[in-house]
Amino acid sequence: MNASRPDSPCIALCSTALGDNVCRGCARTFAEVGQWCFLTTDEREAVWRRLPARQRLLQLAAACGALLELDIRDGAEWGRLPGGGHYRLDEAGWLRWRGADAEPEQACDGAGLTLEQAASWLLSR
Repeated sequence: MNASRPDSPCIALCSTALGDNVCRGCARTFAEVGQWCFLTTDEREAVWRRLPARQRLLQLAAACGALLELDIRDGAEWGRLPGGGHYRLDEAGWLRWRGADAEPEQACDGAGLTLEQAASWLLSR
């Protein structure tokens, strides 16, 4: 565990108490918030490593006018929009989209997009 980190990612803006599945403050899931005290050091570290990517998913969801819902697809966390499509930013900065059915995956270079442009691209799928 990182000694310079606080004990918890909580930033006192918890939205899981309001019914969100992913906290808009710290980006932990409802289950991670509720079980935090019972997680092992390795489990907590794994959550800490996922949070930066989740923060980006939260921002994209908000820009699309939605709350973040997460699904695991092919071993990666993807955000899900209300229409059923899934999105994520990969390690290289590409914004990836998968439709609700068996449509082929689409991608665009997310590094050159503003948050609003990225949201517009997602919503146009």
